[in-house]
Amino acid sequence: MTAPATKPRTSRKPKESTTRWKSALPSREELQKLKKAALILEASRAFKEKGYHNVSLDDVAERLNVTKAALYYYVKGKRELLFETQSVALDLGDVALTEANHGKTGLEKVVLIVRKFILLVTDDSVLSLFVSPLDDLLPEHQDIVRQRRRAFDQHMRTIVQEGIEDGSISPCEPRLAVAWLMGAINWIPQWFSHDGDRSPEELSQALIQFMVRGLAADPTSLSLAR
Repeated sequence: MTAPATKPRTSRKPKESTTRWKSALPSREELQKLKKAALILEASRAFKEKGYHNVSLDDVAERLNVTKAALYYYVKGKRELLFETQSVALDLGDVALTEANHGKTGLEKVVLIVRKFILLVTDDSVLSLFVSPLDDLLPEHQDIVRQRRRAFDQHMRTIVQEGIEDGSISPCEPRLAVAWLMGAINWIPQWFSHDGDRSPEELSQALIQFMVRGLAADPTSLSLAR
């Protein structure tokens, strides 16, 4: 009798873990956010290099190596794209304001906000942000930007006033103090370079020292060391 033929063994590949793949790869929503962020960044760089009115959506699409039609999935047109670039800058201000939660006095809160803001605006991706005149935005977007700027400004004034009342900030006009502070910070992306002689941390330390000397009731009362 002959032994019954046996089927050759087939090596089974181990099942790939679906869970592992899902955690390793971005979701569709995350991928869309990444693409939109890349679009905003590249558009802002183009606007800053050539001027808003000298850049078309075709130019932005070419820089991203995609079709112009692909951009309409994320924005309706160039003016909406400009609004998105302005929104990024406003978002930075909101992030910086949260640092006030870690301060005790008004002066400490201002220092923490300013330090965070400087570190944010000296980031490589933020240095290319293009600040546009409001007239270039659609009317509805102008209103949003004005409201957000006003809210940030008022928040900062309130903190300065708090510092005046708790004795950590010398008596001054909060409106002018905030205009002075933010004027200095908002100009940083126009001249700062990572190839310069100061790192973002060193820059923030130097500017905060200037600020403290100008605002503090007692400049020696606040330690600037981190």
